[in-house]
Amino acid sequence: MDGPRLSRQDQGMKMLMLHVRDFWYQTYCRNLETEEERQEEATVADGAVLAWIHVEPHDLDDRVTAVRKAIKNLKWHARKVEVEQVVLHSFAHLAEQTAEPEASRSIIEEMGERLVSVGFQVHHTPWGYFNQFKMHVEGPGIAKVFKSF
Repeated sequence: MDGPRLSRQDQGMKMLMLHVRDFWYQTYCRNLETEEERQEEATVADGAVLAWIHVEPHDLDDRVTAVRKAIKNLKWHARKVEVEQVVLHSFAHLAEQTAEPEASRSIIEEMGERLVSVGFQVHHTPWGYFNQFKMHVEGPGIAKVFKSF
């Protein structure tokens, strides 16, 4: 037996969305050799939706649907918490199966482009790095939303 079977619902993108008052990050160390060494630090202030995104191999089979659902959920959450900024962070720790790094990067970059095209200010954490974080997550329940699709 190979272990429990995953339903189709469990095989797609996972996203933890947090309404942050402010968010600070700094590169800690490179974890993908394909990326150049660099130091980066930034603060996103005045409210944002911070999305921790886990792209799975199944998302590559129907990329259009995966991106559409992610955008729909991010726009919904941003409207609910009344912010115009979104921070996209690749986080390959929300499920066991993970898409290849470059495929994940491509999907997350497309999500950012689509959000910019509809008026959001989009920030990306440094790709291919472990990062340090400080954040102020708002208190209401709507400030913390997990989606799997």
